[in-house]
Amino acid sequence: MLWQQADGTPAALEDRCPHRRAKLSVDALQCGYHGWRFNGGGRCVLVPQMPDLVPGPKHNVPSYKCQERYGFVWVCLDEQPMLDIPYIKHSDDPAFRQVLEYAEDWNANSLVVCENALDISHISFVHRKTFGNDSKPAAPRLTLVPLEHGVNFKCTVPVANRELQQKNLQIGETETVRIVDIRWLMPSTFVLHFTYPNGLVHEIVGFATPIDDTRVRRIQFAYRNDTEADAPAEQVAAFDRAVAAEDRRMLESCDSNFVLSPVLLAHMMLDRPSLVMRRVLSDLISKHDPNAELIASELVGAAGAELEGAA
Repeated sequence: MLWQQADGTPAALEDRCPHRRAKLSVDALQCGYHGWRFNGGGRCVLVPQMPDLVPGPKHNVPSYKCQERYGFVWVCLDEQPMLDIPYIKHSDDPAFRQVLEYAEDWNANSLVVCENALDISHISFVHRKTFGNDSKPAAPRLTLVPLEHGVNFKCTVPVANRELQQKNLQIGETETVRIVDIRWLMPSTFVLHFTYPNGLVHEIVGFATPIDDTRVRRIQFAYRNDTEADAPAEQVAAFDRAVAAEDRRMLESCDSNFVLSPVLLAHMMLDRPSLVMRRVLSDLISKHDPNAELIASELVGAAGAELEGAA
């Protein structure tokens, strides 16, 4: 159960009363079943049937660490997060505005969605109606920058510039160039930083938060160094939603299992970022998953992914 407290900060509790396991969200911080009351930290402050009782630990509700950032609430369902909330560099720059684009559920695996963000070669075909050109398949030279908890690559790629995007970019030509800087930040954040020849920066911040193995909550917003007068936010969001619909169509057709071992897949040189992604995930599982031995063979394969991709 998630809500905003009187001081404006968010709070999160398990959505079950410890008495008979009724959902607290039915009546907020007072259980609608028997009237037990709780504070924002989950401590029981009143059992109405026994008003003199000083409730003990068993009467409390588990609470979760949560924090507001970028206009969204981040909740850690473990005792302590392994990593901090990803830092998005333009979020505190007054020269940039934030454009909220969408929040929707996709029938796709979270890691499959993240891998797609690292895949520059798909744009010519998946996005042929928005900015891709399948007669000129994208095959740029990638500069790969491994990160401690993710991967980053940079390149320059020509893209089609159709009518709606011409207005958003204020570039009249039917083709333009993107200077691309893409990061995947473990486990489910990706940042697509595009710079155009006229100096416009369009930075997409995407999240693929898993609901279960086959569904994600797909949230996206963007930062831009222009103004509402230059390009209305709804117009900007409309283009990016069209791009997302093309991705969704393809990703929902993919296998719902993320294949960790690169040995089980075919590859090309442009897959190097996703191979590094597999190595990072392999390291994470090896160090922290108590069941890592169950997929030991896949972990060994993923550890050598970067070398195989460069071969």
